Amino acid sequence: MVFHAVANLICVLLIFNQTPAADSLFPVEKYNYEPAGRRDPFVPLLGLELGGGKTGHLSPENLRLIGILWGDRGYYALVKDGQDNGYILKRGDRVAGGHVSEINNQAIVFEIMHAGVVTKYELRLQEGKERR
Repeated sequence: MVFHAVANLICVLLIFNQTPAADSLFPVEKYNYEPAGRRDPFVPLLGLELGGGKTGHLSPENLRLIGILWGDRGYYALVKDGQDNGYILKRGDRVAGGHVSEINNQAIVFEIMHAGVVTKYELRLQEGKERR
């Protein structure tokens, strides 16, 4: 009887000594994704009917607004994608999942349709930001 009690006590001590720390029981890999200027990793590369010519593949989340031009024919937005390729967009141009709905002297607005819901996405000019 004493032998069983001692054996149980030894087993309990071994179990509690082997318990991992709370943060290592389920290790979580921490990763910070900086989406500025990069392609959205959740948008499939193939299988989308993009249309829209040269700008149909552009995802507004991955664009940077560089400048806005205007004249007699309206507003034009100068944007760069994540690979630093430049594009000129005007109202009505198609982009991935939507189109350019508005350009004014401060911003470009996209209307993106996803799962039947239209979302407006606005890119504003960044004043005072370092230019390359």
